[in-house]
Amino acid sequence: MERRLVTIVAADLVGYSRLISDDEEGTLERFKYVRETIIEPELKSAGARVIKTMGDGLLVEFSSPVDAVRTSLAIQSAMVAQEADQPETRKLQFRIGINLGDVIIDRDDVLGDGVNIAARLESLAPPGGICISRTVHDQLRGKMSQPMTAMGPQNVKNIPEPIHVWRVEIEGVSAAEAPATKRTERPSIVILPFDNMSSDPEQEFLADGIVEDVTTELSRFRTLTVIARNSAFSFKGTPKDVREIARELDVKYVVEGSVRRAGDRLRVTAQLIEAETGGHLWAERWDRTMADLFDVQDELTSAIVTGVEPELGAHERTLSRKKPTENLTAWELAQRGYSKFFEYTQESNDAALDLYQKAMRIDPQFAFVHALAARVHYARLALGWTKDFDQDRQDGLKLANRAVELDPKSDYGHVMRAGLLFLSGRHQDAREALHISEKLNPNSIVLYLIHGIAEFLAEEPNPDAMEAFANKALRLSPSDPQAYTFYNLIGTAHLVRNSFKYNEAATNAYEMACRYSNVSEVVLMNAVYACVQVDRLDDAKHYLETALNKAPYLTAPLTMNRWSHLPWVGKLHDANEGALEKMIALGLPEE
Repeated sequence: MERRLVTIVAADLVGYSRLISDDEEGTLERFKYVRETIIEPELKSAGARVIKTMGDGLLVEFSSPVDAVRTSLAIQSAMVAQEADQPETRKLQFRIGINLGDVIIDRDDVLGDGVNIAARLESLAPPGGICISRTVHDQLRGKMSQPMTAMGPQNVKNIPEPIHVWRVEIEGVSAAEAPATKRTERPSIVILPFDNMSSDPEQEFLADGIVEDVTTELSRFRTLTVIARNSAFSFKGTPKDVREIARELDVKYVVEGSVRRAGDRLRVTAQLIEAETGGHLWAERWDRTMADLFDVQDELTSAIVTGVEPELGAHERTLSRKKPTENLTAWELAQRGYSKFFEYTQESNDAALDLYQKAMRIDPQFAFVHALAARVHYARLALGWTKDFDQDRQDGLKLANRAVELDPKSDYGHVMRAGLLFLSGRHQDAREALHISEKLNPNSIVLYLIHGIAEFLAEEPNPDAMEAFANKALRLSPSDPQAYTFYNLIGTAHLVRNSFKYNEAATNAYEMACRYSNVSEVVLMNAVYACVQVDRLDDAKHYLETALNKAPYLTAPLTMNRWSHLPWVGKLHDANEGALEKMIALGLPEE
């Protein structure tokens, strides 16, 4: 089979079944007439090849996107004139979709996603209208003056990634009847070419390489719609400002930056900008030596990616909180749920699940929100908040499995599936899920959290690996809202290393975790436990009071029984005999 890059036009007659039902012979006669007098002459003039005809439509191959759009415009404009005198219910109107893509040539047929996308674009077009994909839109820049309206990223059937769609405006054609599509509004972002500030123009490759790598790595986050490198680089060297470029690309956020090299020194800057306002949300600078160019490039790419993604997510959550609940989309509900989740209380965890469930009702195909909901059940199990261990485990796994089913490339879905499998005792399956998640997105902070906890839950806990995963996550994203969990993991690694007896190293790590305002009462109680065992009773009392303010329901039996389902809890209590009595003396309720 031969593969080829071609422009595919899919056209379909609107309301064909109804027209045939009302007047079969008249409709067929009129359809034949417009084919012979309008459609076929225009296609022949453009040198297009008709791949196939259906009763109410056709599929056509063009060698040029420009020719495809011009010919489609000519056909649609001629149809407006031809049908002007007909009543609305009898008008012959076509919807047209145009895509430039890689296809498989199988004898006289054309197959593949390139064809499927054209068909989906056709379904998005208004009667008498034309919709085109980003690949077509990019080829038209500077070659056609026809007005076009960005419709944004559209989720369509059987295409895993959203398609960026533009509607070609045609005089006499209204977009009011364009079919409404249910969309999950993921934030869209473009990484513009970085400026080469070096005196040596040959260093341009370094700036371009960093941008290409950042684009690739950000694309791994399924919560983002990232504009392709080729589209971004078409603006290289243009005088247009960020807001103008963002409007053309229909993106919400822009990353721009610069690279400056002087001898063996390298300085890279990057900024995250909200396109609508032009406001800077985040900016950072890195100074490095050129000891190993590729290692430096990888390090800078990772630093930029793990700076942009959390900052962008935090801004999206802030925006979602500002909108009234009744106006929220599935995406905004997910972001609001994420905000509640990061409060790390039992009540906020339940509130997050409620918001996620509302988002799933709005968009049942939203893979990410299924994974987020799975994490709520995981948190209940991992933090001892569960009222029914088996039920939460089953519900969480079901949601994680559904997330992966809806989006096999969902790294978040795979990593949550791994965490729940570990808690189910299915360690080999869990490690396989972690491996898949790491291949999909090695910059995921949640990946290293679950990896570290997995090493704790292993038959032989590995404190060195636990600490290594926690430190890697903190290097990647030190200001992440879940950073306290990594200090907690480091403290637990010291605990395991010291045969489950609390020492100063574990205590210091738990205290670092407690500096975060969203720290959970579970981690606060770890600090209490540690402080009483190293005879720092004033500190223990402070952390206990903070924990009780956060979770008034805490009691001595709950503290003892919270981890009863985990294999190491016996070792912990045996190694720290008398700790519970000290905590009761400090104010922990006995019942």
